[in-house]
Amino acid sequence: MRCNNCGWDDNPAGVKKCAKCGVPLTGSMNDDVAHRQEGQKTSEEFNPNRTLPGCPNCGYALMPNVTECPNCGHSLSSREDFRIESVPETIEPPVPQKPKTPVSGTIIQGLKSFGDVEKVRKKLVGFLVTYSHSSNGEFFPLYEGKNYIGRNDTCNICIESDDEISDIHLSIRYRTVDRKFNFKDEQSTNGTFINEALTDDGELKNLDIIRIGSTKLVFIAIPEAAFEK
Repeated sequence: MRCNNCGWDDNPAGVKKCAKCGVPLTGSMNDDVAHRQEGQKTSEEFNPNRTLPGCPNCGYALMPNVTECPNCGHSLSSREDFRIESVPETIEPPVPQKPKTPVSGTIIQGLKSFGDVEKVRKKLVGFLVTYSHSSNGEFFPLYEGKNYIGRNDTCNICIESDDEISDIHLSIRYRTVDRKFNFKDEQSTNGTFINEALTDDGELKNLDIIRIGSTKLVFIAIPEAAFEK
């Protein structure tokens, strides 16, 4: 039944007062066909969502914050769960978060940020060059301190393509105090060869050829004069 005072069109037939404004419904129109003929809103058009709670006594649809059911007169003052605020028409969707950009750059000695590598990386003191796996050649840098060589990806120099190399095969250490390159075989399965001589440890000289597994590596030391500014 439609209220002639406020236009509320969701009043059930037979009620005496409008649920919205409380004005008596005497003479109000309750026929949606008549509403359409007069160009007025029907009950579905006036309240399309129909989200109002019902009276706990008779089930009549209640307006927000009413204290008495307009249909049966039931008191709602003690029922706080029926004294609701208006339901928002729209809910804003959550703003999608942009995925974090993965860190890129050169990975050296466990560091993933190129900027951080430049800040803390040790002094570059030499190279190992090989043509065993590429006709164009490959090179690996050697830094001050101890450099581990093997198939394990935790090594400073990782050579995965040679199955005859142990996980941690060889270490090369450079110390500034004596400016020497010392190598040590790390108990590898197939041994370390220096200029084709099986050797467990010793000092490397410039252009020595190191063979581990089937991989030959030419040792190149950076001259001391290059360290001077």
